[in-house]
Amino acid sequence: MNNFSFLLVALIYLLCSNITTVQGSTVYKYKDENGNWVFSDKPPEQEVETQELTFKHQVNIDIKPSVYVAKNQSYYAIVVKNPFHAPIEIELLGDSIPNNERHHVVKAQATTVVVPKLTHHPAFSYRWLQGDPKAKHDDSLYKFPSSSGREFLITQSFNGRFSHSKQPNQYAVDIAMPVGTSINAARAGIVVGVKDDYHMSGKSQYFLDKANYVQVLHNDGTFAVYAHLLQDTAVVNVGDRVSVGDKLGRSGSSGYSTGPHLHFVIRKNAGFKFTSVPFAFLGQDEQAVTPKRGMVFGKQG
Repeated sequence: MNNFSFLLVALIYLLCSNITTVQGSTVYKYKDENGNWVFSDKPPEQEVETQELTFKHQVNIDIKPSVYVAKNQSYYAIVVKNPFHAPIEIELLGDSIPNNERHHVVKAQATTVVVPKLTHHPAFSYRWLQGDPKAKHDDSLYKFPSSSGREFLITQSFNGRFSHSKQPNQYAVDIAMPVGTSINAARAGIVVGVKDDYHMSGKSQYFLDKANYVQVLHNDGTFAVYAHLLQDTAVVNVGDRVSVGDKLGRSGSSGYSTGPHLHFVIRKNAGFKFTSVPFAFLGQDEQAVTPKRGMVFGKQG
């Protein structure tokens, strides 16, 4: 169960900032009428003792945008260096920034002067998020994300009652898979995120930031997230271009997970927040198939 919502604020003075990328959502933990523990993104309907678990997930914390002030003769300019293989949305906050120069989209791996001419050295903070908020899902069909030749059960799909009832997981799909199942690219794109360093799983708050994943940016600006992968099985690196069917890694149960499965979701930046979008798999008859709980997919190897 992964949610991606970054909020970054830093003060800049001729130096690159010290930024932390954070995503967050709330999971409700409580006991049902039978005494069983329930973990859901929806609060209980009845009044019972409830614990709220906040999911915070750090992404690519070793790579950060640089935002700095450069002086050109008698003027100051604000420069943004984007090291990611995806565009970023950035907003400058502060009284010294003109209203029409506060919001920008910086292209992937680009260095851009976002505010070219200020008469005084600016004091400001900022926030950013990967992705272009103008991106629109182009309704491409997605190949089932495993070419192992086996069949797999969809255990939770769009608007799932357990943990897919609201954004950014509203249109996510959980697919039960044995540990070690091949995970393959459902759509071509460029790898923009990889986490491959954790081997355990559980339902406590401790595991909320531990899931392994591969994140792929598509031509239309949306991202596919393949989550809960097995440790040390990712075979791609950030910056790699992948085609449909290329191997990404192997399935597992890393992080906040109740058992081996793949969490698959298509997301976009909707203006400083990630939101999931509905999608369809490519059926064996080349027709669009909307994934639903209880469906069986596979045998595409």
